[in-house]
Formats: sequence, C-alpha cells, structure tokens
Amino acid sequence: MKTFSMLRSYLVSSLLCVHAVVGQEAHDRSSFLQAKTLFQTNRAYDPRIAMAVDGVIVHRHGASDDAVRDVIQSWKQHGYTVGRMFFADSDAENIYWKGRWDGAAHPDDVERDAEGKVVKCSGVRPYMLPTEGWIKYLEEMTVRSIDAGADAILPEEPLAHVYTGYEKSFRKLWEERYGTAWQPESASEEARFLTAQLKNELYMKLVRRLATVTQTRAGERGRTVDYILPVHALYSNVAARLVAPLGTSLGMDAIDGYIGQVWTGPVNWTLSHYSAKDKSFFASAYALYDYFVSLTVGSGKKLWLLADPVADNPHYTWAEFENWYQHCLVAKLFFPETDAFEVMPWPERVFVPGFRMGGGTPAPESFRIKLLSAIQVLQEMPADGQWCAEAGLIPPAQRTGRVGVAISDTVMWEKHRVPRLDGVYGLLMPLIQEGMPVSACLNERCYDANYLSRFDVIVLCYEAWKPLSADMNRCLVNWVERGGSLIVLGEGDDLGGANLWWKELGYVSPLHHLLAMFRMPVSEEVDQRVGKGWVYRRVVSPTGFTDREVVRKAYWPIVQAAFTKAGFSGEPLTRGKFCMRRGPFVVTHTFIESMRLTGQLINILDPDLPLLDGVTLPAGSSGLFRDVSALVGRAVGDAQRPCVLHATHRLISDDFGDNLSRVTIRGPAETPAVIRLYCAGKTVKHLAAHDLVGNALDIVSTQDGRTLKLQVPNRPDGVVVEVGWSH
Repeated sequence: MKTFSMLRSYLVSSLLCVHAVVGQEAHDRSSFLQAKTLFQTNRAYDPRIAMAVDGVIVHRHGASDDAVRDVIQSWKQHGYTVGRMFFADSDAENIYWKGRWDGAAHPDDVERDAEGKVVKCSGVRPYMLPTEGWIKYLEEMTVRSIDAGADAILPEEPLAHVYTGYEKSFRKLWEERYGTAWQPESASEEARFLTAQLKNELYMKLVRRLATVTQTRAGERGRTVDYILPVHALYSNVAARLVAPLGTSLGMDAIDGYIGQVWTGPVNWTLSHYSAKDKSFFASAYALYDYFVSLTVGSGKKLWLLADPVADNPHYTWAEFENWYQHCLVAKLFFPETDAFEVMPWPERVFVPGFRMGGGTPAPESFRIKLLSAIQVLQEMPADGQWCAEAGLIPPAQRTGRVGVAISDTVMWEKHRVPRLDGVYGLLMPLIQEGMPVSACLNERCYDANYLSRFDVIVLCYEAWKPLSADMNRCLVNWVERGGSLIVLGEGDDLGGANLWWKELGYVSPLHHLLAMFRMPVSEEVDQRVGKGWVYRRVVSPTGFTDREVVRKAYWPIVQAAFTKAGFSGEPLTRGKFCMRRGPFVVTHTFIESMRLTGQLINILDPDLPLLDGVTLPAGSSGLFRDVSALVGRAVGDAQRPCVLHATHRLISDDFGDNLSRVTIRGPAETPAVIRLYCAGKTVKHLAAHDLVGNALDIVSTQDGRTLKLQVPNRPDGVVVEVGWSH
C-alpha cells in the first residue's frame, strides 16, 4: 500500500514550490501584507462599520461579479486595501453542486456521512470534496476577484470532516491514491487515518492550485496580489472532527500569510472536549493563539490573529460575549511574535441594527466603545514584549526556559475517544495555568534546527498523533544530543496498520522507533543522558492529567526536573499568573490568585478609560492597561503639556501649542469616541468639536482630578476636538 512513503514525497515537492511574484520589490510594496489591522464584512462601505483600520476583507461568496466589484471598490474609494475571501470548503448559495455554475449538478462532490446524508454548515451550504470540478470553480472565482480589484485572495478554511468520505468521488480518489479498494473511515483506525491523510492532500492540492492562479493572474494584470490562508487552530479542528493542511501547508512558499481564526466558538468547542474540572476559557484561547504563532514564527509568513466580539450562535447575552472577548483579546496579546490583527469579522453584527446577537443589535454602547478602545491598542501594539513580574512590572532577572508540547497535523487524522482533547490539552493546560511559558512544537517544523532551538524542554506523547516520517524522530534525537531535555510519555500505538512507515522499518510503533534510537526500553521509566541532553521516559498517559492531583504528582515534577537539567532553577514564572509589557501596554491574566499592579495605568477595557493609581485584578480575570506613569508621575512643571492618555480608535494626531490642544480622531459613525486627556495642571477654558468640513459637534466633558474625559460623535473621515487651557 502506498501510504507514508508517497506522502513524504508529496511534502518534499511542496517545499520546492516557487513563490511566483512579479519581482521581490513589488512583493515588498504590497499594501495588504503591510496592513496591521483588518476586518471582514459582507457589506459595501457603511459609515457605521467603517473602523479606521488598514484593510478590509470582502467575503460575498456566491455573489455576482458585479456585486463583488462594487463592494470591493466601495471600500477602496475610502482608502482601504481590500482582500477577497471565499469559502474553500463549502458551496455558498449552492451554486456549484446544484449546477448553476456549469450547467451540470455535482451531487458526488459534496461531503456525505455514512448514511449518505449531505454534511452542511449551519444546515445551509454543503461541505465540499476538493475534486477537479470544485477546484476549477474556485480558480475562476479567484480570477474574477482579482479582476474586480482585490489586493489579496483568501480561500477560507480549506478543511473537511474526517467522518465523511462516503461520496462516490472520494472512493475513486482513494483507489487512485492508495492502489487498493476503498475502505470506509469506520472500518479501522488505519482506514480513518488514511481517509484523513487523503483529504489533507486534496486540500493541499486545492490551496496550491489557487495560489498558482492568483500569482499568474496578478502577473497578467501587472499587480501584486497576496495569498493568505484563513484557518482554524488544530485543537478546535480536533474537537469538531475536521482535517485541514496546517503544519503540512508550510512548505508552500506561495502562501504569504495566515489568519489565525479564534473566537468564542472554537474556544468553547475545545473546552467541551476537555474534561478537567478546573479548565479555563482563557487558557483554551491562549492555546489556540499559541498554535498559530508556533505555526508561523520564523517562517517568513505573516500572521494576523483574530478575535470576534460575538459568536455564530446568537443566543448568548451581550455580557457573555463581552467577557469572552476580553479573555480572547488579552490571550492573543501575550504573543509578541506577531503585531498584526484581524480586529473582528462581521462588524455589522455588532454595530448595525437588525441582528439577533445578544438579544438584538447594535451592541450596548459601552461594549462598542470598549471595542474601539481595544482596536486603538491593536493599531499601536509593537512587535516585541517582555514577561514581567507583577507589582512594579519589572522584568524578572532570571532567564526563563520554554517548554514545547509536540503536536502534528496527524492528530486530526486519528479517531479520539470523547472527550477528544484530553490527551492533547492534558499536556498543555496544566502548564499554561501554572504560568509556564509553554508552546506547541510543530512536528512538521522539526527539520528547522532554529525552530527547535526555541525550546529547552519538549514533551512528547504519540498516543494522539503520529510523526509523518522516521526523519522527524531523528530530528528530535539530534535536538536532544545538542542539549535539549525530552519528556516521552504514554504507550506505543501502531493504529493497527500493516503498511505504515514504522512497520516498513520493522518497528511496532513510532514510539518504539524513537526510543530505539536512544537505546531505551519502551515500558520502563528511565532518566537518561543523551549527548548534551536528557531523555525522561514515563509511561503515564496525558489523558490522566485532567486530574490536578495527577498533574501534581506525575507531570509537574518531571517538567521541573527537565528544566533543571536544561540549566534553569526555581520557578519559570510567577506561578498561576501572566504579565507582559508590550511597549506602553501591560497585558495580564491571573488564574487562582489576585494580582497587584503598580503605576499610573489607564484601564483600556473600561469605556470610561479611567486613570488608576495601581490596580488589583481578581483571580480568573484578564486585564489590559496603558502605563502612563512617565507622563503623569512627574511633578507639574514647564516640561509637561496636556496630552491624550488614551482614545478610542483611531487617534490621528495630538497637537499642543499656545495653550490649545487639538486632537483628531476617526471612528465608525453612531458609536461615540472617548478621549482621556491629561491636564498637566492646567484648567479648561473652552471646548469645541467639529467634523472635517467644519460642522460643529456636541461634546460632553467630565473633569476627574488630573484628567479630562471627553465624549464626541465619531465620524469615519475624522473629528477634531479643541481644548483651550489656562494656567
């Protein structure tokens, strides 16, 4: 059976793909890749959702060419760079499979379960098998999107379900790929694995084909058009029984970047498949964002991280949405490796009347103001950061190591017992909640020694996933010999397959192959030096780490021991607390204890933007603050001047002269702007606000000791606020 050996060749060929851009200079000038902030919509330009970000993603899958062109141009006319997104995985408006594209119905190209039922998203649009016909349909959509003016192509969510594969088209593709009669995914663990492997390859083919068409058409038009993959995290795919080319897509140079799609839905899906009693929404969100950073860091590919203020399920309350959004926002800011963000999809669900979200839209004004405050932070967020001790926000003197939890796309290929994520989250969650600097270590990237050098300790268990080749095990051996500490957990698992690579090499399982290279027994618990590093072998399964007592006795001590052997001592960070400084911003979360921060801080996530003299965060809370101590902590004197401490998105300018402050701000209509000004010991003499054509606007002010809070109507083109001062 041609299985893993063929896949190895397939992956190697993807590493040789050439990124066909019209010159590197043109690539560097791409306005879409330079966009720091984006949002996604189905609507033409609407001042109510016209947040002053850098770029807009227009979806409109299934819309006519004229409609797509009109929507794209409506945003471009207002200065945005615009990308075109469409579903790679499903047939919106049922155009292709019902025969409205080429005049022939394609009932065998939609995903079907064991009962032959069509699998649909939200009961509306069918999920698709990437057949030649479906790929050609999306190729045509790609060309027409570029012709309509799109600066980027974003085929969204190239994924499939692992419990399908019963359609006639897939059976034929199976026989062509493996050279044997088709087997249903339910036939065996090996059949499930091979079904998912083939679906992964088919979507890799689709992604590659669309990338080629994108660059070809862009070259014909004399333009640079970027190619971006919006994808879900690996863990939420496991929870939803989905397979997608994530780590396996990295060899495609034609992919310019990824959008890491995280929101309330995926975070809660993963939690529903993790049985620990002390599970945390924040920790799950952190794990999902971490996966995308681990996917792209050091790869040269851009990453935008998404947080959605709402969810596809409208039946939650606005208070629930607000709480979840705050955790997601803070979680994604703990990754200084990226400073680009999709600020939200579908802002119409928040800012425009007529949607059922939270009981009705628009969202409460206080929440909308909070969102705009957060977006201003995202617009300013620098591409660096430093972990801090709490209190005075001083970086810890002790260097901290980093733990990697090994994972691979193949975790999506296996069938997992419910709850499906106990074996995967069991390794991650206890460390995250302890405040440990832990991160996913993608097995697909093990060939890159620089990538592996990010980790001082790697935790590995092959119960939930399998390495794609023996070379991946060899890379881990080399990493240990260079000084790494490897923790190997769990039992050997062979999937019952007779033709997988480890069987071809004469080993019972990939675990047996790995430990044989270390000359270590499989069933014994051993600590062994290997070269400059160490290997810790324990047979305990991470599915047991959903119990905190098991973690305390069997997991945490071995991680601490590995840290010590790697050259570190003491606690890796403040236990159970995260605190990071990124430029002027302080990002915080605490799990089980309160956290005290000192200094002069603006609470970004309070719509009043209050100035606080220190703050105590209760256990389980996420916080985001702007540290303005350098501005307001000095004695009042000639060197000080009134200035903006923080404003809701987007602060364009803040000028002061002749005792007059002139502040320009932009934001969506019908949601007020809030500005917190430092008075610098001066007294307000007069206030005024107007739009850019001179129309006067109402302004509401509140003096609060050293500061002045102003609230004015927003305008997408800009609002000017003037404050006259006297000594």
